[in-house]
Amino acid sequence: MKHETDNSKVYLDHEELNTLVSQVQETVATGINNEVKNTFSAADLWNIQRMKTRIQRRRTLWN
Repeated sequence: MKHETDNSKVYLDHEELNTLVSQVQETVATGINNEVKNTFSAADLWNIQRMKTRIQRRRTLWN
């Protein structure tokens, strides 16, 4: 279904435009420790091996 719009322009007065484009000088969430501990588990190894076998099966099916 096609919709037509008569007036697609939005008119803003000067005050609304100033509030939309004003820059906020804030610092959010300081002092957070962002250390990410990467662990490699047996489940990760199992997923890698499973993906390998799936890729090999796809290659044999398409060739």
